[in-house]
Amino acid sequence: MSECKQVSFSEEEGVDGFWGIISLNRPEAYNALSHDMILCISTQLDTWSTNKGLLGIVIHSPFEKAFCAGGDIRTLYDRGKKGDVAALSAFFADEYRLNYKIHHYPKPWLSWINGITMGGGVGISIHGRHRVATETLKFAMPECSIGFFPDVGGSYFLSRMPGELGTYLGLSGATIGAADALYGGLIDHCIAASDYAAVIAQLRHIDFKKVAEPNEAITTILNEHRLSCPPPALTEYRQIVDHCFGGDCVETIVQRLQQHPLPWCQTVAALLLQKSPLSLKITLAQLRRGRKLDLGACLQMEYGLAQHFVCDADFYEGVRAQIIDKDKTPHWQPATLSAVAPQQVTQYFATTINTLQLIGGDA
Repeated sequence: MSECKQVSFSEEEGVDGFWGIISLNRPEAYNALSHDMILCISTQLDTWSTNKGLLGIVIHSPFEKAFCAGGDIRTLYDRGKKGDVAALSAFFADEYRLNYKIHHYPKPWLSWINGITMGGGVGISIHGRHRVATETLKFAMPECSIGFFPDVGGSYFLSRMPGELGTYLGLSGATIGAADALYGGLIDHCIAASDYAAVIAQLRHIDFKKVAEPNEAITTILNEHRLSCPPPALTEYRQIVDHCFGGDCVETIVQRLQQHPLPWCQTVAALLLQKSPLSLKITLAQLRRGRKLDLGACLQMEYGLAQHFVCDADFYEGVRAQIIDKDKTPHWQPATLSAVAPQQVTQYFATTINTLQLIGGDA
């Protein structure tokens, strides 16, 4: 098996085969994805896919607080500041290829998502066939706060959420729980964290030779453990979100929120104005484009965007303010939404430094 201290692999015996178990093992960094972790997972998936005994994959975190807090942004920041932009490009290329590989994996895939799940952590879970969240889930795509954009396929899965919920989450970076994630179609099941061992035990007893469709048999087991979630909070604001976040202009979104009498809208408007203006405009444009693209095309688009961002000032300023110095006072360039020239946004999408090569599926 692949060797990596920050992620471990095991095989759980099943009926006429085995389940491949991926355990994220970097608790001191909330399982933030390093480049080594990405490469190890990808290599192990390739190895398992050639084994006729493989029944399915389960990815999880044994740590209660987090599934994965995202990519290893601090390391990317350090390398970028030293001028090693090639290392950042390689990181994103391998990360996006892994996201795509998960989406098209030939065997059943179960993502067991608990606690903090953000950015890159979403990428290695949401593209799986069976997406299970526990009651501890804290989901967010907060990239606009660090001068970046919702990547790892965000232009694909956020743009396919009901109404404008994905636009709201992508621009605001708001954190939601399992009930809202279920309501928005980001997960398929909510199951108590304490049921993990029982679910794995039942999966191991499935005889795939006796079932018509493996994924249906897995779904049946997951439904047996379904947790009753509280009403999703987003339903209260759904109509407001759909109205305020519609359209293709960030300034209009902010204005609609500011003009609405509900205090929640004022809070969200103020939150948006703290983000990178460039990130907000790029994010809205990518989400609108993503509605018409398959996952492969979305990841290719995002790879082009990532290469621009890691050569621009806002990414490094955002990471500095949020993660390095933690003063929470980024100095964005440009500083306001109105100062972001339309041609600057267009250039991010029109000019690609390197292309992303994907294998198989819909690429």
